[in-house]
Amino acid sequence: MANAVRNIAKFIKRNPESDEATILWALCKALESESAFELHQLFTLKLKTFEMAMDLLDEWRIDRLIAERRIQKYLDLSDT
Repeated sequence: MANAVRNIAKFIKRNPESDEATILWALCKALESESAFELHQLFTLKLKTFEMAMDLLDEWRIDRLIAERRIQKYLDLSDT
């Protein structure tokens, strides 16, 4: 998730007062805290910013899958 987070952090630093930065920040916080996020906000983003949000979701999903596999592998090993 490092690439997407890095790109979003750069965007927020360059545009701290923009509505798009606020939405991206809220998305990052929601994913980190596993809390709710209003998806309709993504449709207000410009295409480039929307793609950054999609990259973040994609990397977050991959990271979650890898973590779940590691946990499952550990649990399988501890059963033996």
